[in-house]
Amino acid sequence: MLDRQGNYDEERTIYGNYGAVFIDDAQVNEATGLQAKLKLNKGDVPMCGTLFKKHKITSVEGSGTLKMNKVTSRMMILIGDMIQNGKEPVFSLTTKLADPGALGTECVELIGVKFDELTIADWEAGKLGTESTPFTFEGFKPIDTIDPSGI
Repeated sequence: MLDRQGNYDEERTIYGNYGAVFIDDAQVNEATGLQAKLKLNKGDVPMCGTLFKKHKITSVEGSGTLKMNKVTSRMMILIGDMIQNGKEPVFSLTTKLADPGALGTECVELIGVKFDELTIADWEAGKLGTESTPFTFEGFKPIDTIDPSGI
């Protein structure tokens, strides 16, 4: 609960180490991070009687990035095979954050996921291998949410 200063129990802050990612229904165990955002595109709405510029949302764009440790050829197999066979790779991506100290679990399915690029090779001596794959998505469906009234 909030105290009079607006503080909350810091133990309820969600820790990213409890995150999980699934491409279609396969868990991506090597995932280290995921970010998905909606960009709200707006058009100007001329209006008399005010000096403020008014706006209306006219479209939305979903984009994000999946970060992984380089452990397997997962992305090359997943995307590369489809591309080489003339098929457009479209996926469902589910992100789940379930810190046992938090007030609940947050789980969201991203729909119509299309990865923007495929890294064929990227390595350097003395460095651990990682992959960062940007993507777009065309919709989302909340599966589990955390009620803010709990703080």
